[in-house]
Amino acid sequence: MATLVLTVVGGIVGGPVGAALGAAIGRQADAAIFAPKGREGPRLADLKVQASTYGQQIPQLFGTMRVAGSVIWATDLIERRAKSGGGKGRPSVTEYSYAVSMAVALSSRRVRAIRRIWADGNLLRGASGTFKERCTFRWYDGSEDQAVDPLIASAVGSGSASAFRGTAYALFEELDLASFGNRIPSLTFEVEADAGDIDAGLIGDTLLGEAGRCAGQWPLSGYAASGDRARDALAPLFEVDAARLVSRSDGWQIAPASLAGDMVALADFREARGGEAASDRVEQRRAPLSALPGLIRLRHYEPGRDYQLGQQSHAVAGGGAREERIDLPAALPAAAARGLARRLAAAAADGRETCVWQADLAAMALPVGGRIALADASVWRLARRTVKASGVTIELLRHQPLADAGVPADPGVPVSAPDWPDATGVVRLFDLPSIGASAATAARIAVAGAGSNDGWRGADCWFVPAAEAEPVALGSLRPAAAMGVLAAALAPGSPDLVDEAHVVIVELDNASMAFESVSHAQLLGGANRAMIGGELIQFQLAEPLSPTLWRLSRLLRGRAGTACDSEHAAGAPFLSLDDAGALMLPEDLAGWAASAAARVQWAERNDVALTELAVPSGGQAVRPLSPVHPRVSGDGEGGLIVEWTRRSRLDTGWRDEVDLPLGESRERYRVALDPAVPGLGPWETDRPLLHLDAAMAAGLAGGAAMEIRQVGDLALSDPLTVALG
Repeated sequence: MATLVLTVVGGIVGGPVGAALGAAIGRQADAAIFAPKGREGPRLADLKVQASTYGQQIPQLFGTMRVAGSVIWATDLIERRAKSGGGKGRPSVTEYSYAVSMAVALSSRRVRAIRRIWADGNLLRGASGTFKERCTFRWYDGSEDQAVDPLIASAVGSGSASAFRGTAYALFEELDLASFGNRIPSLTFEVEADAGDIDAGLIGDTLLGEAGRCAGQWPLSGYAASGDRARDALAPLFEVDAARLVSRSDGWQIAPASLAGDMVALADFREARGGEAASDRVEQRRAPLSALPGLIRLRHYEPGRDYQLGQQSHAVAGGGAREERIDLPAALPAAAARGLARRLAAAAADGRETCVWQADLAAMALPVGGRIALADASVWRLARRTVKASGVTIELLRHQPLADAGVPADPGVPVSAPDWPDATGVVRLFDLPSIGASAATAARIAVAGAGSNDGWRGADCWFVPAAEAEPVALGSLRPAAAMGVLAAALAPGSPDLVDEAHVVIVELDNASMAFESVSHAQLLGGANRAMIGGELIQFQLAEPLSPTLWRLSRLLRGRAGTACDSEHAAGAPFLSLDDAGALMLPEDLAGWAASAAARVQWAERNDVALTELAVPSGGQAVRPLSPVHPRVSGDGEGGLIVEWTRRSRLDTGWRDEVDLPLGESRERYRVALDPAVPGLGPWETDRPLLHLDAAMAAGLAGGAAMEIRQVGDLALSDPLTVALG
């Protein structure tokens, strides 16, 4: 229209020259206005980024694919507050956590299952179906009769809630966002729409709504169909499958040439004369090899690498320098993609040679798009035919198919998060001695946990101070670096020497845990500390006996004043203290440990089953260390002088000629006879010395002993027994 108008206007204004200029300008305007719309089919990037744009197209999924989907409903961030601490002049701490509820549309075609789910590239839900973060999960298959989700109905009202019928979607209820920086993560889903492989025929018949109209040849693991038209969605598939429109007696079909029907001979479709005459070949032309691409690169999704982008290439024999890249938004194993790239490279010359034949009306029965055999055994495809008067001209394109053959290929090293099977967790409590920089003011109870594999996500813990008391949240427990039990009994030892007579055989909770040997200097510097029951030990050498069984030797026993004079039976709990994974009870709660009624409750992440453990009531951290080195001497007047050396729970080392810090507000000792003697004792003294005069000494029975305990701010030490006989 613009060409006609501007030609007339240009002719009026500028004569023939003006008319020519007007026609040129008009053609450009018509080309811009009436240009055919470009293809807007699926692309490789469409499935990687989650969107929430209004009007975003939701693809139809086939086979098994990984897609990001579109957020179709969400709540505001749900804020939770947890207040802890406070009291005794200490400020309280308020911690905030956030969650979100949302629905994500995945497919506008019905699906069979939702399998793995990734959040920011890490597995949120593994193949076992267990979620790594707290949430309630539901999904809808996209049927036309699916019900409204109850959460959406409660949020927007049952009259306003949509069931999103015909759309498969996933719904998260209160997904915990702590692991994602308190923001909504980018989610991707492994969705199974069809069981087994699919092909272009299934996809084409589904999109066109007419069975038998399409046929496919190359198997695909999955495909996401999208676009403004069915033609746009199918174009990438038919391009790599070399599918063409084929005429048949019962209608048309889109299929590769090899599936378009039986091959027919051109000589069988001659009315006037049989056979083929060389004079009937009107024209034959061949494009130069340089017009072909030199390399075919096929990009696709690789199921073996969690549907990351994969690429396979193949050289074109005799091709030029040009490289052709084909983006196929389909899931293909590496071997299949390699074979397809090889097939496309071989088929690059398909149609390079053209032959035009003069035939008669019998050629009207030849199927357009079908394979035609000539007398020289060459195979061609019928591209088009033209009827002129009583003759028919047919145009043939040389067909060069390649037999399908499996081609080995390496998909590359997958960069993916490990998908661990469900782990069985265990939590243990340990009563630690005072090993910090300051003297403990309450029992130091360590809560440690581990799972049967590295997939264990920890546990949520609560402290119950007494029966019927309200549980107090302790927080989340992360897996310990090395925890287990003794596989064999450990005999008593001495705290004074390096124990080379005994070894520790420990069975770790999972095979990913490990120990390291240290030098003698590192051992004396405090390396490789561990708790066995209530004893703190150190070890220098660590030797693996199996993936979970370790032999620990060259031991330092009874560290920090813990007892090492009794045997540890097989099955005694073991915990390495070189990792900060243990959860320590706050001091204001640990004070309840002495009641022997306190409990710790724990539940694995995303589980509601509670397990209850008794809190150890020993309180090693607040108990002074028992005195050592007793000395009994006479006073020269028939009496006795009993002396001893104190130790400190603030500094459990030993300094020659240096007095250790007291670690208590005052120095005090309580001394009693064992067995008790009426009228003698008990005594209290503020010095590491007790003087018994002659009268007191005379009242002692034969074989009497004395028990000496240091009086601490919060507890008494274990006794030092001194024989007086």
